[in-house]
Amino acid sequence: MINWKDRNAKVSRYFTVGEVIQNDDRRIPTSPQVQLNIIRLAWELDKVRAEWGAPIGVTSWHRPTAINKAIGGVANSPHIEGLAADIYPIGRDLMQFQTWLDARWYGRLGYGAKKGFVHVDLRGGKGFNSAGAKGTRWNY
Repeated sequence: MINWKDRNAKVSRYFTVGEVIQNDDRRIPTSPQVQLNIIRLAWELDKVRAEWGAPIGVTSWHRPTAINKAIGGVANSPHIEGLAADIYPIGRDLMQFQTWLDARWYGRLGYGAKKGFVHVDLRGGKGFNSAGAKGTRWNY
């Protein structure tokens, strides 16, 4: 059981509650479904981290509706449901990471390297090294 109020609590092997909520208690997920979505995405990001072989930082993960609206996120953002995260490689080239991830991420992917992140998204049920057609790609 994850203590969502403990920022140091592990959500997965590599990621903590603090990263999920961006150290902002207003972002603590209260819905059991959102909590499960976050854990599922964390497992997929663990696979990314393990294969990439270096730490990955998070610029945005779970955003409740009010926070999503305040920052100008789209109304149906998958961040609201815990299904998306904006990530970057710590100490490594972001464009290289984006290209590497594009070849391996089968969910939806947003090319945000020019803005400091890559958006990964589980909508459609696919994640890292899945199979079949890849999800939608777009530029920020």
